[in-house]
Amino acid sequence: MSSWSEIDRRELAEFCREHDRMMAEAAEEHRSQVEDALVYKTHEDAQVTVSELPSEESVALFGDWRDVVSEAIGTALALDRQRERTEREDSLAPLRREVVELRGQVSALLTLLQGAKAEVIGLPRKRPSDAA
Repeated sequence: MSSWSEIDRRELAEFCREHDRMMAEAAEEHRSQVEDALVYKTHEDAQVTVSELPSEESVALFGDWRDVVSEAIGTALALDRQRERTEREDSLAPLRREVVELRGQVSALLTLLQGAKAEVIGLPRKRPSDAA
């Protein structure tokens, strides 16, 4: 025994047909947008020309408020990364100066050692174990 009346079944069938029609329209619209976005190339015209590249203003991922949110998030991330780079560079600057100074000191020491031609003093042989 079904709780659906004949009228309910007809209404449901009408809703299903309407849904199928709307889905087919959406699929067709999507297909046409994809075909418009695709550029089919042959070997003769394989290079992309500047006029074919989309401008920044014409690129819309969703075509609604999500584009604005995506742009805002991208801008925020870019600014945050720039801030982090600046902080990192600021914290590395003293270390880089110290490395330059230490390299100069090492270079000076090597120059002094090469100029002095220091003699190598041999160590005495090991004493016999019975010597006390």
